[in-house]
Amino acid sequence: MKNEKRRDSKGRTLKTGESQRADGRYQYQYTDHDKKRHIVYSWRLLPSDSCTSDKKGEKSLREKEKDIEKALIQGRNVQSGNISLNDMFDIYLSKKRNHGKPLNQNTLNNYKSMYNKHIRISSVGEMKIGDIRKLHIVDLYQELKNRGLAYGTVVFYNKVLSSVFNMAIDNNYIDRNPTARALDEVEGETQSREALTENQQKVFLDFMEQYDADLYRKLIFLVDTMCRISEFAGVTWDNINMKDKMIVIDHQLQYKKYPGDKKATYHVTKTKGREIRYIPMTNRLYNILKDMKKYYFITNKKITIDGISNFVFYTKRGKLMDGSEFRRRLNQALAAYNEISESKIEYLVPHMLRHSGATRNAESGMDIKVLQYLMGHKSSKTTNDIYNHVSKERAVKEVLKVAKIQAKQA
Repeated sequence: MKNEKRRDSKGRTLKTGESQRADGRYQYQYTDHDKKRHIVYSWRLLPSDSCTSDKKGEKSLREKEKDIEKALIQGRNVQSGNISLNDMFDIYLSKKRNHGKPLNQNTLNNYKSMYNKHIRISSVGEMKIGDIRKLHIVDLYQELKNRGLAYGTVVFYNKVLSSVFNMAIDNNYIDRNPTARALDEVEGETQSREALTENQQKVFLDFMEQYDADLYRKLIFLVDTMCRISEFAGVTWDNINMKDKMIVIDHQLQYKKYPGDKKATYHVTKTKGREIRYIPMTNRLYNILKDMKKYYFITNKKITIDGISNFVFYTKRGKLMDGSEFRRRLNQALAAYNEISESKIEYLVPHMLRHSGATRNAESGMDIKVLQYLMGHKSSKTTNDIYNHVSKERAVKEVLKVAKIQAKQA
């Protein structure tokens, strides 16, 4: 007589290693690479099975089995005691999603590059995640600061590591997150990247128009289009429609060391969010581009990157633009400005030009959804919370404006 197949309480056939306990909970037994038998549990056999609200975050048994099978195929021990932080980061990155979609290659490269540069090579990277304690994380953060990393960069690493450990908790590898409150023991503060005030922006741009006409044109483009630096660097004359006064943002140019490259190189990639934006020109930007177009055949360097050519902006040495080079030149200009100006600007990074453009548009009453579209944000909350800065000057103007309206209504 043939052995009957094992079934669950719903009559479904169970696979080898699977069983259902008397309390209804499912379990799966397997042998890890350590040659020991292990058991995982779940209240659901399949992802589609219903469960109580307090169990909804738990994976089904079949999902856990797939994770185990993948780990065994890759030669990794499944048990938390044998999974290093580096292994867990690799798993995290392979499963990380943005609005349900896999991360684009450029974002993946950024995560890998940042992690590999400072965490993978650290002593914590090779530690077993079950052995890592808060004191190890604090020591890591202090080490990063000693290497000269800004506090804001340490905060970035904390967010990434916190997410990695949370995934380990969700998969029952560990039961607590060692990054919790670790930043409380690390001194430092994040430099706020606020927008320039209306007066600062005007005075600084007026100075730049006389001090460095080439940089002035670049600054106007960044403020008026609110583009990211990588998008600005990649703009070509094919993206600029002078007749309709429209700029198409459909790619970005990045200069960095990509996986497989021996050194940093230029690459053209999709925009963040992979969406195409159409940005109308302001009158001053139109006039600037019109003048630049006159000298196109002189200024064009005939450089092609990944099939893209006819770039609009170059460095003074005739090379393509990149973020670090632009920051260096902006810092030089800021130092020259502060030497002669009574209205000092203590801090200015390229991304603040994007902030400033957004804030000027918000101050002028631009619809938040339009501003969101022009900036390429998925959510208007991001646009409103991060870029729509409220300065003292803006607050005064708004109060006076409301006061005039109320006086008329009285």
